Amino acid sequence: MAGLDDLRLPDGSALPGGEHPEFPHAFSPFQLGPLTLRNRLVALPAGTSLAHEGVPTDGDTEHFERLAAGGVGLVIGGATVVHPTTTLRSRKLVEAYIDEFVPKAAAKAAVIHRHGAKFIGQLVHLGREFIGGESDSPPVAPSAIKTPRDAYPPHELTAPEIADIVAGWRVSTQNLVKAGADGVEIHAAHGYLPAQFMSPLTNQRTDAYGGSFENRMRFVDEIVDAMRSVIPDGFALGVRLSGEEEIPGGMDITDCVRIAQHLADRVDYFSITHGTRGKYVKDASNPDAVAVPSAARVRAATGKPVIVGQRIRDVATADNVVRAGHADLVGMARALIADPELPEKSRTARLGEVRGCLGINQDCRAFDPHLHCAVNAEVGRGRHTNYGVKVAEPKSVFVIGGGPAGLETARVAAQRGHQVTLFEASPALGGTVRVAAASPHRATMIDVVDHLERETKRLKVEVNLGSPIDADDFAEIRSMADHVVLATGSRPAPLPEWSGAQATVDDVLLGRQPETGSRRAVVLDDGDGFWPAYSAVEALVRQGWQVDFATTLGGLATRIPAESAALLLARLGEAGVALHVAHTVVRPDEAGVPLLLRPVFGGVDLEVADALLVHHVPRVAVLPFGTGPFAPDAEFGAVVTSIGDCVTPRRISHAIAEGYRLGAEI
Repeated sequence: MAGLDDLRLPDGSALPGGEHPEFPHAFSPFQLGPLTLRNRLVALPAGTSLAHEGVPTDGDTEHFERLAAGGVGLVIGGATVVHPTTTLRSRKLVEAYIDEFVPKAAAKAAVIHRHGAKFIGQLVHLGREFIGGESDSPPVAPSAIKTPRDAYPPHELTAPEIADIVAGWRVSTQNLVKAGADGVEIHAAHGYLPAQFMSPLTNQRTDAYGGSFENRMRFVDEIVDAMRSVIPDGFALGVRLSGEEEIPGGMDITDCVRIAQHLADRVDYFSITHGTRGKYVKDASNPDAVAVPSAARVRAATGKPVIVGQRIRDVATADNVVRAGHADLVGMARALIADPELPEKSRTARLGEVRGCLGINQDCRAFDPHLHCAVNAEVGRGRHTNYGVKVAEPKSVFVIGGGPAGLETARVAAQRGHQVTLFEASPALGGTVRVAAASPHRATMIDVVDHLERETKRLKVEVNLGSPIDADDFAEIRSMADHVVLATGSRPAPLPEWSGAQATVDDVLLGRQPETGSRRAVVLDDGDGFWPAYSAVEALVRQGWQVDFATTLGGLATRIPAESAALLLARLGEAGVALHVAHTVVRPDEAGVPLLLRPVFGGVDLEVADALLVHHVPRVAVLPFGTGPFAPDAEFGAVVTSIGDCVTPRRISHAIAEGYRLGAEI
């Protein structure tokens, strides 16, 4: 193997970044099997669902091109299915085994190569798991053991059916070779079909594919042999494994190391992760770099190159991991969705420009109908044709409101060359996001505000804090501006008249709730199912309150991403919170009479005496100047546009997307 100082790109030029003074390890080149990588940073597999009838669309290609252009050394494509038995009815998972896959995969490989990165395709069979929708095929598995995540028990695969699926891996690998990919990765992690065969928890067969360790490895061994039979020289083969499955009875790091040692002689690298479906996308309540100790053990036990990912959000962490010898390559998924240019911004000492991932699993896990991102409006929508294009005639743009919608408008408009002035009534930027960031386990929400505040300074936006705008101010602004943006946000709805102690969710999160003698509280979620009411519960629990939680909905945390909801409900259970599904709260007319928790569909009321009542009802728009909806067709002055919560209160992703679009269109 060539020394690292001797490595070159295919055109003979030196690999960039190796002399970077701040992150020398992350930006050093690396030899991954037959592949020469320009640095140690990897875009981990994260599918876009931008597919039509199993074939990637141009939007999918654009997404992966942006990842390569952002400066990683290696791009691993999102999980691509290998057989008809693991497709979705929507066919929005990419299907590697069909002929139509090859031209689009070739286009993806070409744009990745054009930007100096390598491309490895990841292949998967989901087995008994179905992600993102129903399938017209029955679930299949080594044994007919139902997953708790889906409704149906799987069909137990016969030996001929196993052979047919193995052939699907071979055909899919051939198609990646034809497409000009640089390698292929077996997705044997996260509880999918290869892991289902390897684990005694899900494999209870008594034939040649079950029982002993060697038998349970037979399916993966046959996959490796089939793929190797069509892999040419210079083409890499890797395997992704879960160091910890994190389920009762699941495989742990000891099993992972044994599996890796078994495969080490026939593969070029391992990619180490944690978790199974519903657990592997770690939210902000998880520690950073959670899988690094597992990766270090696999690397030490096998001597093979190892990629590690999961909640690694910046290049500084990656540099430390490589420097310490825990892994050879460091992967990111959601951090690069939030900002594909994170590597290049880090390499060129522009850390202040990095848009950080919030770790909230909100839009990137909804796939509605495909990948989006709460803080990056381009994901799933593409880059606006005007974005970054300097205007010929700069306009005077005034933004009223410094929440995410107003800040994103200011950022994009200023980047295009407009003269932007922003007014915020409060002494700090952020609006409702600042309240959300006060929630337990949600502090990373403030990162988007910090990023946008840095950007307004860099782009020389004039920001005026503590500057409420009244009707006279507005008339003056309209006479001066070419375009006025109203982004005045939202506030909690007024509390109903009641003689007892009560508060809004915002009051609780900001520590402004009144005391009761019992320090007992009832938190009512009136049909939202999202974070605010649940965050208020956690905040009260942290302060030592006894809490009853009631929701009028028929389920708990119904709009919170699944990976976060399970952790949230576990925390509430451990804290002793009483959870009341399909209940509302009846406030008594007389002082001193207990609150009633009343079942929505009939049943026995539950009395709760001397309790603080915390309301979470839909927020209300803060209308300009408190005078009612603004009429944009008034007789004088600038064009006026309202965006974000002052139109109607929604999520941060709506605010960012509307701000991005307006900033690009002014």
